[in-house]
Amino acid sequence: MVACFSTDVCNRLAWAVCMALFVLPVEELRAAVTVQTVDGRELVGEIDERTSAEQLWIRREENQIVLTTSVPWGSIVAATIDGESVDVSSLTENWLPLKSSGPVGFWSIEERAPSEIANTHWRSQPVRARIASIEIDAVLVNLYRDVEPDGFELAISAIDVHGRAVPVRGNITARLVGERDEQHSGRIRFEELQHWSQPVAREDFLDGVASYALRFRTVRPEFDWELIPYALLNVRLGVYGAGNFEASVPVKIRQFNPFRDQLQKYERSRFLRNELTDEVRRRGVAWPGSGLQGF
Repeated sequence: MVACFSTDVCNRLAWAVCMALFVLPVEELRAAVTVQTVDGRELVGEIDERTSAEQLWIRREENQIVLTTSVPWGSIVAATIDGESVDVSSLTENWLPLKSSGPVGFWSIEERAPSEIANTHWRSQPVRARIASIEIDAVLVNLYRDVEPDGFELAISAIDVHGRAVPVRGNITARLVGERDEQHSGRIRFEELQHWSQPVAREDFLDGVASYALRFRTVRPEFDWELIPYALLNVRLGVYGAGNFEASVPVKIRQFNPFRDQLQKYERSRFLRNELTDEVRRRGVAWPGSGLQGF
């Protein structure tokens, strides 16, 4: 059976179809944005209308659920728009035309950014940057009331994958390896002179650098003249959740001092008789010197 319609009926049907197509909502074309953050997160979605000059809000819609996530602009290290890489600073300045509003009636879930979570009492673990290496420096310092140096001041930094010095929590183990010229045999020996262990807390770091005093306990370079003045300090930093990192640096264990070198050569002492030294504190008497009793 074939249905026949008059011309008037056909015109009315065509008009109704056109009107239906006209009022159907046309889906807005939205840019797909992907950003990587300094803490290793990757956020994918659309730029939400809540985005501001301080925070980028990313929105993702799926199965009648809208998930929104915020991140500070300064925490973004890389970005793409519709699969093409863009400069982060360019996105920071030109995000306004890309923002859009989410659908009405969807169930909305907000995922809080790490910077916001850090200020809440229920957060169990801090967000950790991924550590790539450590940098160290050590100088000979006087740590007691006597006149000779008594150890090292160790400065250490943990460097993340973006080249920034960041605070960490863990433990330091350090060892001092020196060269000994044995006077009685003429042999050269390399030996571990001192070993240290030191806990490390995030609060120890100021501007990314933590400092620790490494005191001489089993070695006294100013009184052990067989030791060569230069040595090697090896430091291992164990970072909780990240592993072990090592660095070594050459250090002085006995300062260059022409006057004391001459005393050592002619008087068998590097110090004046009335100078307060570690030897005087230990023995309660001055180091014997053949011609310095008046000094």
